[in-house]
Amino acid sequence: MFTYKELHTATNGFSDDNKLGEGGFGSVYWGKTSDGLQIAVKKLKAMTSKAEMEFAVEVEVLGRVRHKNLLGLRGYCVGTDQRLIVYDYMPNLSLLSHLHGHFAGDVQLDWKKRMKIAIGSAEGIL
Repeated sequence: MFTYKELHTATNGFSDDNKLGEGGFGSVYWGKTSDGLQIAVKKLKAMTSKAEMEFAVEVEVLGRVRHKNLLGLRGYCVGTDQRLIVYDYMPNLSLLSHLHGHFAGDVQLDWKKRMKIAIGSAEGIL
């Protein structure tokens, strides 16, 4: 487990300069821990029951899964009004950004490679 203070410091106060992206449940920030480890921190937007359930499922599932094609869970932070999930940082961004984002035109992922990634990810989840 991480403390909120540790993650606040690692992400430079959840600075916009450190923001990697934003999704339906929150924003993701790049950070660096005091021991030099690069991390990605998902900070949930609001503590709704749906967001709380999403947080619990994500922590439980990713805490059990270890696979080269799936993002590793590094830890989490649970405060009275904060929920944060800490992942290993991916310096090459996400698979989604390479398939559909602004890097999609530069990536050479034919259907054979895409299927190999999908099958590998499914095996990791299984």
